[in-house]
Amino acid sequence: MKFLLLSAAALIAGTALAAADDLPVIVNPTLNWTGFYAGVHGAWIRNIGDAVRTGIVGVPATAVPNRTNLGDDGLGGGGQIGYQMQFGNVVAGIETDFTLADVGRARSSVSPASADPACQCTATTELSSEMNWFGSVRGRVGVAVPDLGTFFDRSLIYLTGGLAYAQIEHRGQITVTPPGVGLQATSDDVKTGFTVGAGTEIALTQNVSIKSETLYYNLKDENLTLARAGDQAAYRFKSDGWISRIGVNVRF
Repeated sequence: MKFLLLSAAALIAGTALAAADDLPVIVNPTLNWTGFYAGVHGAWIRNIGDAVRTGIVGVPATAVPNRTNLGDDGLGGGGQIGYQMQFGNVVAGIETDFTLADVGRARSSVSPASADPACQCTATTELSSEMNWFGSVRGRVGVAVPDLGTFFDRSLIYLTGGLAYAQIEHRGQITVTPPGVGLQATSDDVKTGFTVGAGTEIALTQNVSIKSETLYYNLKDENLTLARAGDQAAYRFKSDGWISRIGVNVRF
């Protein structure tokens, strides 16, 4: 985890500084990105996680799925606050954000629970994953584009990366009928991981700007064991995906 975060930060800083070297140091005298800022945003979230079976005891292996896709799209909204400083055309800072989310999917499958044709037993497997909120603490390094008569005038183009965390709820249940034996488990934890991405912020005035950014996030896997009596099935839930946001910032 720490190695990934440090590697991402080093890549972001190196790439942004290299890009800054290729631009003329022309600072817009009427616009400066230095200072504290706060704002709000709307978000589209694409979770591409899945559940992979890692072990099974008692229940026939053919009765429950090896892998279940739990990917889903959802919307969210929240706010951000940060501080940054401008050095020539280079702008560096730190930002923290919080997004309320509604992203989740439940999958159900039914399979024979016995290889014996005379047995009418079935196993119903239900797996689900739900994200209720997402947050991050990230560094930002970018290039302030001066008035050069281009489309990106009065804008900040940046790379970003750092710590990601989210409240994730995973559920699993296997019901064998007859006789109606149920294996189940639930986890509801805050998962941490990393996020990297890029964005653009365009100044409308000295103090107001609109922003657009896309981040990839990868959170720690959840190992869940569905158990009852001597029967059990273990699954590893993976949570990663993309979050795209459009918002407004006010500098003060």
